[in-house]
Amino acid sequence: WDLAEKVIPADSCKVPDEGCVVEDNANEEIPVTSIVMPSAEIVEISQTFYWPLYSTPIDWIHQKHISSELDESERETCVRRVATELQSLSFAAVKAEDSSQSTSSESSTEAAIQDLMIELQTEKEDWFSTLSGGQKSKVELVRRVFLRDSCPSVLLIDETFAPLDPASKSDVMSRLKAFCADSVVLVIYHTDVGTSGTSSDEECVPSSGFFTHNLHVRNNHLVNRPVC
Repeated sequence: WDLAEKVIPADSCKVPDEGCVVEDNANEEIPVTSIVMPSAEIVEISQTFYWPLYSTPIDWIHQKHISSELDESERETCVRRVATELQSLSFAAVKAEDSSQSTSSESSTEAAIQDLMIELQTEKEDWFSTLSGGQKSKVELVRRVFLRDSCPSVLLIDETFAPLDPASKSDVMSRLKAFCADSVVLVIYHTDVGTSGTSSDEECVPSSGFFTHNLHVRNNHLVNRPVC
């Protein structure tokens, strides 16, 4: 079954421990699709992150000893890519010299990338403890998703957006929407419920320019709510 083409109608699925079967608009039974992990094509980003003590950030991000396994040119290219990906998500604060001039903005961004490159190659006792919740989320998104050649077929995101400030959340959503356009992205996400503004005043969930469907869990039922 193509999950992207199936919309689960409201109150159609009770969720017992053993799973359930839902019905589409033509009363055709759709078996609940199971996801087997680990899988190279399924990536999960949880709400709790693990980071080893006494490690070099770039080594953990790439899961290999960059300093010893790559030559100087390859190492610089590798580290720059990670720093650039992180800074594209506004990882480090950019020193604003004169934000009205694009050249000044570009030089400030480059300076932030250079600082990040040094930081990524420096062994830290506990690097994650020095980062904010939003920065930790950005590191995991870069490490698990954006360093890949393409987005995984299925991406599971568990509350990763929660610690992001509004501007960073918008940046991350825009990047994911573009990078994962051909993937199924499932997000556990808490947000306020709005109304459609139509005569029916139907409850809906803000799409934030990112979400296309919403499955709301209520009293052990899956409720298909529209986005607005």
